[in-house]
Formats: sequence, structure tokens, C-alpha cells
Amino acid sequence: MNEWHLIETLGKSPTVVSVGGNVKNWATTKRLSPSADVRIDPIINQVRSSGTKIVLPTLDSARDKRSYRIECLPVVGPTGKVHAVQLWIGDSDVTPTPPRTVSGFSWLLDRFVIAQTLEAALMSGVKPEDHVPERTPAEYYAKAIKFDDSEAMLAAGLNPVDDQTFDADMSVLHADGRVMRWHMWARGCVEEGERGLRLLWHDVTDTTPPRRPTLAELGMQESVKDSGIYTAVFCTQTAVLALWLPEPAPWVKWRDIPGANQVIHADDQHLLSSAQDKFNLGSTDPVHVVARLRTENDEWRPSTLRVSPYPGPLTERLAIVQISPLTER
Repeated sequence: MNEWHLIETLGKSPTVVSVGGNVKNWATTKRLSPSADVRIDPIINQVRSSGTKIVLPTLDSARDKRSYRIECLPVVGPTGKVHAVQLWIGDSDVTPTPPRTVSGFSWLLDRFVIAQTLEAALMSGVKPEDHVPERTPAEYYAKAIKFDDSEAMLAAGLNPVDDQTFDADMSVLHADGRVMRWHMWARGCVEEGERGLRLLWHDVTDTTPPRRPTLAELGMQESVKDSGIYTAVFCTQTAVLALWLPEPAPWVKWRDIPGANQVIHADDQHLLSSAQDKFNLGSTDPVHVVARLRTENDEWRPSTLRVSPYPGPLTERLAIVQISPLTER
């Protein structure tokens, strides 16, 4: 009572995933009704289908002989679908606190981009005028200073199973320098035009302290910089940059580009798929190639790539690529 409930509507059946900023495990909505004659599910379904909020200042319960205040607000994703509702259930004489910070976004597999709403961008302190409606997965992963479930999210996004659930937390650096803790919920989607994942972000910093990188992880970042060799994960058939491990190569332009498959020159992208063909035949030997990578000036700089099989469940689609600048002889 007298707090906000976050109810995801990413798939077939809505579930409660947070109450007052405390994460819940995909809980049923059946227990939300404050009284047997105050039905909450029809309100959730109406907001989900209409995309408009409902405010009921005094909803009377004959059974309890009291009144409740119900507010239900949609959280709309980038494709216009309602990804969640925020539900206030409280006493009729209690003014609701401001709704919690929540946003909807989508992993669109067909174009390998992450579409985000303005609210999603604002969560990390991006100014409205700097909002970009679509980002590459690598750009989105780069928001995090700690995210231990990148491989699981990648697997879910590349092989969406309808209505399959996934959730994880991420520590994100806000533009003002503070570290936030976000929790993410996702469901697989196979609908035309939305194949991939429908997702939610929720800022839970006020209830759960953010996790920070370990000294070992920080040391790894520094050793990468000292070595001059940078490691990335690429989708080999599309030459899409999926993420950096852990630091991006400083001479490579990978943010604010037209597509995630435009980091490697179009005429060199076949080098990754050729390497993948060898791995699929059973070879585990790294493949060494020279490819042109996009620079900050939108020029193409030859770089040395050491392409190795991806050691995870997506080994037939991904590769580990170590990148270093080409040494002139």
C-alpha cells in the first residue's frame, strides 16, 4: 500500500517486477488487489492496450468500507508498445509520490540496433537535444562500468525465444559523475519488425547500492591500454561490433555511426565470415588478417586482426577479435 508497483507487460502475461524500487521475481499480479471487490488486472490491461494513464482518486470497496486511490501509468517503448505500467495503490487521502524512473527500449535483431526512448537516454543524464533514438549494442554496453551478464544478454538477443524472460543488473555512470544501479528485465519477441528483445530499465539506486568494478577488472583495463591490443566481439556473418572487452580501441570510431556493421570497411568484412567458416569446420587456430577500420575522421585505417573462435554458446556466430594498429615496415 501507498507505493509504486512496476508491472512488466513485455510479453503475454503481466508480472510484478518491482515494488517501491525493490526487485521482485516476475511475481503474479493476482495479489495486487487491496480488497476482493477492487479488481486491479482490468485496469492494468486497459492501460496496456490504450497506452493512456488511468487515475481513480476514490475507488470504493463495499467489503472493506473504505476507499482507495489507484493510478496506473504506461511505460511506452520505442516502437509504441507498452512495455510496463507503473501502478500506485494507496489510501484515498494519501498523495502519491512521484513515479519512479523507468524506461522501455528494444533490441531489434533484424537491424542489430537498440532502440531507445527519450526517457531511456535521460536516465543516464543525456540532454534531450543529444538524444539518439538508436544505438549499437556496443554503445549500449559502454554505458556500464560493471555488467556481468553481457554474454547472457547477447545470447538472448541473438536467439530470441518468444516470451522467454531475462533480467540482470548494471552499474551505470551518470553524466554528473555518480554511479547508478539499474535493473533490466527482458522478454524474447518474434513479432515481425520487433524480432529480438523487449526490455525495461529501472533505476533502483535508492534501494540497492551499485556494484563497482573489482581491482582486478580495473587492472585489466589498464593492462589493455599498455599493451596496445584491444579485444572485441564481432558477429562474423554481418561484421557487427557486439561489444568491447573491456576497453575500445582509441583510434576506432564505433559510436554515432550509421550502423553497427560499419566499423570494418565493407570490402574487408568477408575476412570475418571466412574465418568463421574455418572455425565451423573444426579449426581452433587463430586467423590473422589485415582489415581497414573506421577512424574518428571517417577515414579507414589498416589494422591487424587476430580472429579466434568465440568460447561460448554462440560460437557459430561470434568471434573474439584482437585489434592492434598495423605496424609499418
